[in-house]
Amino acid sequence: MKRKKKRNTWEFPWSYRESFLISSSVLLIGFVIECISGDTFIKLPGWPVNLIMILIVISYIIIVQKFFKTSVVKWFSSTPAAISAISILTLLILLMGFIPQNSETPTGFVKMIGLTHVTTSWPYLLCSFYLILILGFTIVRRFLPFNIKNFAFFLNHAGLFIVIVAASLGTADLWKLKMQLVEGRVIFTTYDHNGNSYNLPIAIKLLDFKIEEYPPNIGLYSLKDKKLKIDKKTQLVEVTEGNSKILGNWNIIIEKYFNESKKDSLGYDTSSTIGAVPAAYVKAVNQINSEEISGWVSSGSFNSPIKTLTLTSDIELVMTIPVAQEYSSNIRVFESMEKYKDYTIKVNEPVKLHGWTVYQTGYNEKMGKWSNISIIELVRDPWLPTVYVGIFMLLAGSLYLVWMGRSKQTKKTKNNELV
Repeated sequence: MKRKKKRNTWEFPWSYRESFLISSSVLLIGFVIECISGDTFIKLPGWPVNLIMILIVISYIIIVQKFFKTSVVKWFSSTPAAISAISILTLLILLMGFIPQNSETPTGFVKMIGLTHVTTSWPYLLCSFYLILILGFTIVRRFLPFNIKNFAFFLNHAGLFIVIVAASLGTADLWKLKMQLVEGRVIFTTYDHNGNSYNLPIAIKLLDFKIEEYPPNIGLYSLKDKKLKIDKKTQLVEVTEGNSKILGNWNIIIEKYFNESKKDSLGYDTSSTIGAVPAAYVKAVNQINSEEISGWVSSGSFNSPIKTLTLTSDIELVMTIPVAQEYSSNIRVFESMEKYKDYTIKVNEPVKLHGWTVYQTGYNEKMGKWSNISIIELVRDPWLPTVYVGIFMLLAGSLYLVWMGRSKQTKKTKNNELV
């Protein structure tokens, strides 16, 4: 019996070993170029140059696949080549999820090789282009000549091809602009992340800005450690009238609570003036010696000081600043002085305006619920529908494979019954 001859590395046909070596080399080359180029982010060409580029790549793939049937070309459309390329790109995407992007915190080697700005780095560009080539060769090989049996294969691979191309090249045409709205003023100027200003064909006026807040909490503050005492035994108590909870050695009872109040000679009283603060009258009972201490506690505001309740020489009772539960902007969008329409923008509930998606992103946090400033972000991504087409093709291909599998199983069952 003859022994099977062991294939040497780089001897055709190439397998997973060579495929992963090539994919890793592409990634390594990307890291080297990124280190040499420094902090300069890659700026891909926009429309229509990016479309022309991908049409040239597709034409090149078709010509090479049709007229140059070499071993390397065959390998480009092989399973090992596809799996290795997808694995390397997936690794980069996973690293992007673990490492903060576009942040000043990670420095040194991590930033040098582009892992703090993956989508605009050379490693990502080269690995994406490498995968696009492999997918392109694979699609052309299976699609020409066309066979209905390869339809699901085409949908899956072409869908992935479109998603990667649109998501990568489309970044050049992606616009993200910030607009700071001031209540009662008409604004038509936006700014990008570099501070460059742009005038829109529409103007926006902030009619009203609203915030709904969670109830504040009360906790024990250590003057020695200068922080809240929070552990398994000592938590926070939600400020609602009548609520009570044991914090450390103290039983905290909320006897009175005003959501909006103003300090007076007797303590605090309800008020709806700008800068009104949440305030609670609290009784603290020591669980060891039954000592009782009562008084007002408030988180303060931009024009009212914080009020704490001293329990011991080292411990004070403090109120946390209320956290925004939801905030929204009522805006008026002007196409002209006579033509306008009103909208409400909420967090995670954007609105569509003339090709832009408008998100509620912030406000004047120092003013809190009394803020007369609303910050919105306008996003325009003309390639997003193309990405959706690719995703739809992937889903359609998967459903078609499931349907074909069930059809074959049903046919096989019927044949067995006839036998």
